[in-house]
Amino acid sequence: MRKVIVYYDSWCPRCTKFMKTVKKIDWLNLTDFRSLRERGQSMNGIDYLRAEKEMASYINSWSYGYQSIFRILMRLPLLWLFFPVLWLMQITKIGQIIYIQLAVNRKIIPLHCDNDVCNI
Repeated sequence: MRKVIVYYDSWCPRCTKFMKTVKKIDWLNLTDFRSLRERGQSMNGIDYLRAEKEMASYINSWSYGYQSIFRILMRLPLLWLFFPVLWLMQITKIGQIIYIQLAVNRKIIPLHCDNDVCNI
């Protein structure tokens, strides 16, 4: 299975918490998280405006929102038991509807944070 590159919003506490949780249970090291807010990194082909609103991921093509979440969760052996439910949410678009509701209501904190320390 190929590694998925994930661009997440490091100004979003919910996004950062999700990233840290995934890193803890990514036993196969199949996810590579990168901050969307960090300049100077290669993001060829990304729809940056969409990525600010929805998590973006790349394997062979760009995906956003629930499709990115689905790609991430399928690389975590601990969650393979939930594949039928996650897949059903993918094909029925219910996952994207739920994802959009969560993304719209997220908080953005435009502070510089590093190693669990934030400077104002």
